[in-house]
Amino acid sequence: MSIIQQQRVLTEENLQPQPVLTEEKTPQQTFLTEEEQNTLIELQNNTRSLIKELGEITLVKIQIENRYETAKDSLAEITLQEEEFSEILTEKYGNFSLNPETAEVIKRD
Repeated sequence: MSIIQQQRVLTEENLQPQPVLTEEKTPQQTFLTEEEQNTLIELQNNTRSLIKELGEITLVKIQIENRYETAKDSLAEITLQEEEFSEILTEKYGNFSLNPETAEVIKRD
């Protein structure tokens, strides 16, 4: 088991996982030095921050995917409207060209 996976307890004050550390020593027990404990806490904090960041990235990714799907649906609707409008104009004007800037209809023979 890695250091990061060691047993943890929740404190009432902050409800954050803290390593189980005790000051009572028996002749067979060995404890981390203060520097090692600080390194462990820093690693745990970095891991929690990374997990939070990955969660936020995943949320943004889902939102972007939803926007993309909405845009694709809008494109399909606009394409259908353009086709319908083109059919209406073809029925009215026959074979023609259209200048979209001036709205001039140019009949073709």
